[in-house]
Amino acid sequence: MITTPMKIFIKIGVGISLGINLFMFAALLYNIKMYDKRVDENRKWLKETIIEEVYKQIKFVMPKESGGVYVPNK
Repeated sequence: MITTPMKIFIKIGVGISLGINLFMFAALLYNIKMYDKRVDENRKWLKETIIEEVYKQIKFVMPKESGGVYVPNK
């Protein structure tokens, strides 16, 4: 039969184990939530950057002024 001091140690061990499990579960949920938020922020930033770069490239490639079309001897 288990003595009284041993029962107390077993109960303390079970309580600590339960506390650690609850903490790990809460930390996992928090990380999942924060990960989704970071992914959304990164997607928004990437989309804005791509749009900005496309406009820069279009401005760079477009001629400053338009002129007539050069047609060599017909």
